[in-house]
This record gives sequence, structure tokens and C-alpha cells, in this order.
Amino acid sequence: MSVRAKHRENKMISKTLNRQIGLYSVAAAVAGVSMLALADPAMGEVIVTKKTIPVPVGTESSPKPLYLSMANNGINNISLSLYQDSFNPGRALLVDTVDPKNDRIVMGGTWDPYALALAQGAKIGPSNANFSYGGLVEFSATSNGVKYCKGYWAAPLQHFIGCGTLKNKYMGVSFVLNGKTHYGWIRLIVRTASDKNGPPLTATVTEYAYESVANKTIKAGATTETAVESQAAEKTQKQVGPSLGALAAGAEGMPMWRREEGEAK
Repeated sequence: MSVRAKHRENKMISKTLNRQIGLYSVAAAVAGVSMLALADPAMGEVIVTKKTIPVPVGTESSPKPLYLSMANNGINNISLSLYQDSFNPGRALLVDTVDPKNDRIVMGGTWDPYALALAQGAKIGPSNANFSYGGLVEFSATSNGVKYCKGYWAAPLQHFIGCGTLKNKYMGVSFVLNGKTHYGWIRLIVRTASDKNGPPLTATVTEYAYESVANKTIKAGATTETAVESQAAEKTQKQVGPSLGALAAGAEGMPMWRREEGEAK
């Protein structure tokens, strides 16, 4: 091979290498952008408070409400009250907002408002249309020798359908912190028994939490770790644009990408 031919061959190899390096750079840049797109600047965190707090028993003349400050900043948002009936061995658990202008509770029910017992993973946020100021959580009493319950927490269904204990149920709430609305949950265990001579209605708060990002939906029972995992799963989607391999292959790889894209649709 002549010197001129050798020089021409080296020049072609150099040009090809530069082209491939450039394509790899583009691919890396695209990958970088894709990774940045997955990062949510409003990820925030879920602030969880783990406390085992029994709701004290009071009467209408001498109530003993349990107050909760969702952000633990000295400003109470939610109150839980357990009343003992003086004339009937029954008890009623009620929930109320401390500041009706700013605090809300997820309620429901056919007649009177009842605090809903949300399952783990239920969404609590701006899309919830049934936020209210408070009402009944659970009621348990004995009538004509039969124990009955009313509500969503100690009975499998609403309105006098037996008594029992439901686990891992959450109360959805919203409150205002620094002038902005935040959403949270309260894990509440309500216990009773179907036996008319069984234990009376009791209630215990075991933990509560809120999303640190204002106006952002939180899932019942979510912690920072589960919220991150859930958001990552929701962001998983099919790749848009050619793969790194197709970009690196240059023009030869583009038909392959177009074929793969067509098959994926």
C-alpha cells in the first residue's frame, strides 16, 4: 500500500471514530436528560410521628378530647373525643377539626357524616371531594341484650352490622401549614367486641403523618420510602426516542429504532 493510500485509510478511520464518539456523546446527553426528567424537584418527604396515644374516656359534661398537631408545631389540628353514655353502656367516638376554616377530615356516609376508614394506599389529596369538619367515627352500645356498632371502624359495614376490630385503617386529613394546605393521615385502631358483655369501645392513635410538599397527594400509610417507590413506579414508561445502541450505530441504527417503535405501538 502506498503512503498516500495509507494516509487516506487512516483519515477514513479517524473520521469514523469521531463520528461514533459524537454519537455516543449525543446518546449520553439524551440519557442524562432522561434521568433528570425522572427526578422530581417537588419530591419532598413524608413526616411521620409514631406515638401510641389512647383516646381518654370522658362524658358530655366532662369531655377529655385528644388533640393532635399534625406538624408537631404546637398548633392543634384534629381532636378525638370518646364519650361514655351515662344511661346506656354505650360509647361514641367523634372527630372534629380544631380550626374549621383550615382543617378538614375525609368523611362519608348515607345519612350523618362518618369518618371513613381508609385502606392502606388510599389517596388523600385535592381530588378528595368528601372533606368535612368532623362527625362520628364509631358508636357501640347494647340494646335488648344485643351489642351493635355504627360506623366504619369497628364494624365491617356501616349501620348496625356487627362489631369487631379492623386493622391498618387510616383517617384522611388536611391542614394549613405556613399558609398552605398539606395532606396527611392518622392511623387509628378502634376496638370493640360483638359480645354484649365484651370490652367497650376503645380507640388508640398509633401514628400520624403528612406530606411536606403543599397541595401534594399522600397515600394512607405512606412513608418517605414508600412514597419514593410509588412515584418511581408511576413514572416508569416506555422509552421515547432511539436507544443508546441505535444512536451509537448511527444512520444504520435508525431503521432498527423505527421498526422497534412501530412494534411497541
